[in-house]
Amino acid sequence: WAADTDEAFAVCLARRGVIFYHKAYGLRDGKPMTVNTPSWMASITKLMSGMLMMMLVDQGEVGLDDRIEDYLPAFRGVETRAPLTVRHLYTHTTGLWDHWGDFMNDLEERVAYHAPYLAVGERFQYNGVGFALGGKIIEMVSGECIPLFYKHHLLGPLGMTNTEVVGTSGDAASTPLDMARLGQMLLNRGAYGPMRFMSEETFEKMLPEKLTKTLGPTCTKEYGIGTDKMGWDTLGEGTFGHGAASAATFLVSPTNDLVVVMCRDSAGKNFEKYHPEFLRTVGSVVQKEENR
Repeated sequence: WAADTDEAFAVCLARRGVIFYHKAYGLRDGKPMTVNTPSWMASITKLMSGMLMMMLVDQGEVGLDDRIEDYLPAFRGVETRAPLTVRHLYTHTTGLWDHWGDFMNDLEERVAYHAPYLAVGERFQYNGVGFALGGKIIEMVSGECIPLFYKHHLLGPLGMTNTEVVGTSGDAASTPLDMARLGQMLLNRGAYGPMRFMSEETFEKMLPEKLTKTLGPTCTKEYGIGTDKMGWDTLGEGTFGHGAASAATFLVSPTNDLVVVMCRDSAGKNFEKYHPEFLRTVGSVVQKEENR
């Protein structure tokens, strides 16, 4: 793959808490790619900011089915088609669109103005604005701005020293080992070493499920709080993670006790040819180990 593409990338694979592959390939900006070269995580940022919210849920500070007007005064007294909840924000069911809002001081007021016209709970519409509003709730409840909340409660404790993120839906930059630490915490169902970031019960609430709570009993679409169902065909049932516009890979496979991370800035040439084979290769290596 490395010899047949124009995009540098780096990989970290860990099983049962042990790193068994950690390597970088190619050139970026004329210099050799290294395992410590940060890459754009794009929408994997949504998974990270979803974790911030779930920490507050775990502490009893926020409820997923709480109305956002309980936390954001701009929404008080505003009529909406259906009650707008925290869960709507993180499951793309607000009726909002596109990716904007993280750096708007008046985001709540802007969205509240349009709130009566939003198709709340009517369809799945992928966006970043719900996560940005969720970030405003995190800031209101915690008293910390989002960049510091990341640093103090997620990145710092996990030792993710090569990761930078200030927004909620698409700006994180990181390295394979840093993201593998995050993946291992999720594989451990909310714990890492002696630290617990959320209870196992709260972790379960973060996983992908049918969106019947927001879109009704006949809904078949699945999504979690910043998590998505991915990689079942190669890495086993229950595998989850999140996609990325940069084509970065972040997958956690409880079935195989496995974390798969690939960091890159774009898909580059031949991504569709080699990425499925990459995942199949990892899956086959794991299966061979099981059959020994």
